[in-house]
Amino acid sequence: MIRKLTLTRQLFSHALLLLLLLTFTFCQTEDEVVGSTNKDFFTKSSPIVSLMKEAISESDPANKLTGKSTSDDDDDDDDDDDHSGNDGQCAQFQYPISFFVQIDPTQGIELYTITNDDELFNFFDSLSVNDQIRIDFPLMLLDSNGAQVIIGDMIELEDTLQFVVDACRDNVDYEYCDDNNKKVYICHNGHTICVSINAVQAHLDHGDELGECDDDDDDDDDDDDDDNDNDD
Repeated sequence: MIRKLTLTRQLFSHALLLLLLLTFTFCQTEDEVVGSTNKDFFTKSSPIVSLMKEAISESDPANKLTGKSTSDDDDDDDDDDDHSGNDGQCAQFQYPISFFVQIDPTQGIELYTITNDDELFNFFDSLSVNDQIRIDFPLMLLDSNGAQVIIGDMIELEDTLQFVVDACRDNVDYEYCDDNNKKVYICHNGHTICVSINAVQAHLDHGDELGECDDDDDDDDDDDDDDNDNDD
């Protein structure tokens, strides 16, 4: 009888210890997930949503943020293209793009896979103002010059889209100066430099210009003329 009682107590102690261990592990895992993803969540009213819409909208101001093309009423055949390859767009997203949405804190997170521009507009429009959204990175886009850019996080996405939209809105030509399409040429104090996309706006605010300096070519020509004069 005593032996059975001792065995029962041991089993109860082990069960209690296991329960405490599972509870601690679950809470720790949940905290890690929340802590690592909350900073990446946004809502439909966030600036990043406006940037994404503007980047794939027509450059015509009348069509910006509407998702409609100027040719929508002209030819229904264009609907099959889902705005892909439209020259009026500032950028083209490379689909599919996946979003995680938490509709209610008490519910789980739902996965949405978007396959074209129309679905992207409809997806954002269907959400409520309190829905929490997170993008499944990385994602890729093509800028107005057809260069492919790989985006790895929210900060990079916002900086890149802001730069692309600003350049498209102002009808400014720009060109990349690295193989990864993360840096562009800037004319700074009469000299051409290569800077990160994230730093472009700061340079423009200080009076620098997008693209290579015109004087660089002139300087090279002047140097050639000086060499020819010395040879004479």
